[in-house]
Amino acid sequence: MRVVLLSCLMLLAACQGRPMLPPPAPLAPLGHEHADLGRIVDLASGRTIDPEQLLDRLARAERVLVGEQHDNPDHHALQLWLLRELFRLRPQGSVLM
Repeated sequence: MRVVLLSCLMLLAACQGRPMLPPPAPLAPLGHEHADLGRIVDLASGRTIDPEQLLDRLARAERVLVGEQHDNPDHHALQLWLLRELFRLRPQGSVLM
């Protein structure tokens, strides 16, 4: 009985979701003084949204296309963050590169 109970507890702990990771800190040497640094803007409304709202919207979207400035390390870090978080939130097989 103890083995069954312990096994169930271990399985339950393994099913636990992890909390959202925060977006990465800026890496690029320039632009740290920019007023909009770290700000996420909903372009349809012009309102600032938080990372959780962004992920919620992207997780429900049929498709997500992420662009970058190819030599910008901040863009690469944000892409990796989005990929990890969307992989956690979207059905298996729906995050592709």
